[in-house]
Amino acid sequence: MAAAKQMTLQDRILQIDHIQARRFSKLTGDTVEIATEGIIRHLRACVRMDVNPDASAIREIIDDALNGRRVFAETSNDLLAA
Repeated sequence: MAAAKQMTLQDRILQIDHIQARRFSKLTGDTVEIATEGIIRHLRACVRMDVNPDASAIREIIDDALNGRRVFAETSNDLLAA
């Protein structure tokens, strides 16, 4: 069995929507950290529910990160946050 090739978050966002990938690449500092956390949570939730990631959800996560808002609950248990 071949090992799965690792993909960067930027590449994964690019697969979903090139506009959001370009917006994500321009983020810096706290905004990139907030957006990264939110997007990773979104992608994990999509895998759990066996649905395709939503470009508009990623856009909202990036928009909220630009405004300094986290769009997910702060918990130590990912099952409670989803």
